[in-house]
Parts: sequence; structure tokens; C-alpha cells
Amino acid sequence: MKPEWVAGVTRARLMLSRVLGPDQARMAAGCPTLAQAVSAITGSAYGERVRAGTDLDRARRGVAETLLWHLRVLAGWLPSAGAGAMRALAGWFEIQNIDARLAALAGNGPEPVPFVLGSLATAWPRVEQARTTDAIADTLAASAWGDPGGRTPAELSRGLRVLWVRRVHAAVPEAAAWAAGAGALLVAREILLAGDRAGRDQLRRLPGVGEQAMSGGSIGELRAAMHPQAAWALAGIEAPHELWRAELGWWDRVTEEATALLARFDQAAAPAAVALLGADAQRTARALEIAAAGGGPELLGLLDASS
Repeated sequence: MKPEWVAGVTRARLMLSRVLGPDQARMAAGCPTLAQAVSAITGSAYGERVRAGTDLDRARRGVAETLLWHLRVLAGWLPSAGAGAMRALAGWFEIQNIDARLAALAGNGPEPVPFVLGSLATAWPRVEQARTTDAIADTLAASAWGDPGGRTPAELSRGLRVLWVRRVHAAVPEAAAWAAGAGALLVAREILLAGDRAGRDQLRRLPGVGEQAMSGGSIGELRAAMHPQAAWALAGIEAPHELWRAELGWWDRVTEEATALLARFDQAAAPAAVALLGADAQRTARALEIAAAGGGPELLGLLDASS
């Protein structure tokens, strides 16, 4: 490992010592109330931002804020190449901010407080000043994001997700297959689950997807039309209503491969650690949702694909 990576990789490993973990997540998910589940996670890193008396939305927000804080801290310990990878990964949070601004402009309720991105922001400081959808589109097109490929709220939201997958695929080699798989899931949700083919020009830009997949009428046809780097995410399911299982399976594979990368103790350990932090945050959020729905063993299958 290059010397400039040692501090960041060491810090990443230390961050993983405070995750909730699968066993504790199952315990939290088995709680009959959200309040008890929140109490069950207080000893983890999430306890600093998920506090007693919170509602489910605030609890999930606290989990997400914890993950973002880990990314921001880790970026500060990494060399510029590693910080760039963290910025690409943190694009998910910038998309949440932009989605919230678009929803507020459309009159869909008050805009929540945006995620604080700090040095991991790509275009948000400028987008935050935009007061129209067209201004947001223009700002994004002139930024490192590039042209989302549309100007309506739906096109901007979809286009940003396509661009995020492409950014991660290009900037984080260790995550290339994970990004391509996430793109395959996005295509399946848009085309088969939502029944919306209006975004085909945007979706075909996803890595490993291509033109042929745009005419797919089933999970099997989509899978067959995609490059193996993307198609793996649709393995094991045959119908659109099973996509939630594929999404859990996506997280399971990411966890397995990231754990193997972490064992190498080279610079790949940094994005591997972020993947594991992300997987833990997702699992924790799902555990809180299950507890808020009453907990119980019959709901634990929603926690991960292996449940």
C-alpha cells in the first residue's frame, strides 16, 4: 500500500468497529416498537444521531447522516484520489438534496434540511441557489455531473441516478460491478415495475445495459440483454414484484465482496469499508422500519436476502 493511503485505510477499519452488524440488526428488527429498536442501536455509531423519542423518518435520516459523516471524515484522511472516490460515492446524498428541492418546487410539501456535504459536494452549493427546475438543470449540466438528459423533475431525478452510477463505475474501480448491477435494478424498476419507458434514452447510458435491454418485456429478457457485469443483479428472480429480493441480494453480494477486499489491506480497503458502512446503514434502516411495523420473525425476511 502507498504510504499516503495508510492513515485513511486504518481510519476506515476503525469506523467499521462501531457498525451495528447483522446480529444486532436482527435484534433491533425483532423489537415490537420503534422506541425499543432505537434503544437497541444506541451503542453503535448511529446512537449519536438517532435518539430516544424520534419518529421513523427522523430515525432513518439519522442513520443516513451517520453514513455521510463517515464519508466526510474518511475523505479527510485519504489522498486526493481517495477523496475523489468518496465524492463520487457521496453523490447519492446530493441526489437526495436535489430531489427534495425539485419536490418543494413542485409544491409537494416543505423542503427538508439538506444533507451537509461539505467538501464532498459536486454541485449542491450552486444548485441550492436555484429556484426553478430549469435553473437546476442548467446548473447540473455545467457541473461535473454533466447533462442529466432531461429538464422535467422526473427526467432530472432519473438522469442523476444514471449519472451517479456512471460516476461510481468510472471513479471507483472496486465498485464497478456493484454500480453496473445497481443500474440493472434501476432499469428493471423503471421499465417493468413502473411500466415507464419514457426514460429509455437516459437508461441506455448505464454501464452494461445498452440499447437491446430497452425493449425487454420481462426480467429474463432484461437479464439476457445486459452485459454480465450488470445482469448479475437480476439473477434469481423472474418477476418484477420480486425486485425487492434482488435489491437485498445486491447488498448481500456487495457485503461479501467488500469483506474480501477489506482483507487485502491495500487502497481497495477504503471503498470496501464504505460499501460495508453503507450496507450496515441500509440494514439498520430496514431494522427500524420492521420494528416500527411491529417487529416479529415473520418480517425478518425483509432484512436481508439470507434471512
